[in-house]
Amino acid sequence: MARRKRIPVWTWLFTAALLVGCSVPVAGGLAEADASQAAVALEKNGIASEKERDPEQEGTYRVLVGRDDAPSALAVLSAEGLPPRTSPGVLDALGKGSLVPSRLAEHAKLVSGTGGELERSLRALDGVLSARVHLAVPPRDPLALGEQLMPATASVLLRHRGPTPPIASAEVQRLVAGAVPGLAPGQVSVVMTSAPASAKLGERELSRVGPLTLTRASMSPLRWIVGVAVLLNAVLLGCLFLVWSRWRRAQLTLLGVTEAAKREKR
Repeated sequence: MARRKRIPVWTWLFTAALLVGCSVPVAGGLAEADASQAAVALEKNGIASEKERDPEQEGTYRVLVGRDDAPSALAVLSAEGLPPRTSPGVLDALGKGSLVPSRLAEHAKLVSGTGGELERSLRALDGVLSARVHLAVPPRDPLALGEQLMPATASVLLRHRGPTPPIASAEVQRLVAGAVPGLAPGQVSVVMTSAPASAKLGERELSRVGPLTLTRASMSPLRWIVGVAVLLNAVLLGCLFLVWSRWRRAQLTLLGVTEAAKREKR
């Protein structure tokens, strides 16, 4: 029974090594959720990506794409507002500073942390690409009686996907005003901008080849690599068959000589 010719495992490993060697990072030092979000956005735009642990920063992740896809991947991430800007929360802001912080420094940290928390809440909305919150909250001195204080104000810049905002301006005003004591909803200015829809390129549609996910543009190099590997395997099998046939011929010749020698002795 003839044995089926199979491509050795080392051929697939060699092909995978070539493909991995052509990958470049487009985002690094990310939290796992942010790296997953970036990878999903790239996949939706027809760019094959891979998420892995970042070797340069412990506990973080990075996103890899093919070298030829790097410019398009950076454009997609920029259009999607990814990875999101790191905004310190209240605990992050209050956890840093001198051993004996001043009252003004503590107030500034609290305002900065509150703005960071609001940005995180707004970015969590489906359709929001980026959010910036600027708070102007004057410090209140409990010892200054009867002093006229400037009212607290805030400004919010939202960048969203599609022509319709995912949240109304009045809801954003109530959200921000509810997080800042003494801030009235009418003192919150909201600006919303729509990001242009990214056009998907037909040649970047994804295709699967075994365990690998590739773009259509990468299929041609892969076919060449696999074709060369199959050709090398065929040449190798041909050489093995030639060596086996010569060994078999030599064995039959030796057997014939041995039989002839036995007959002569008889």
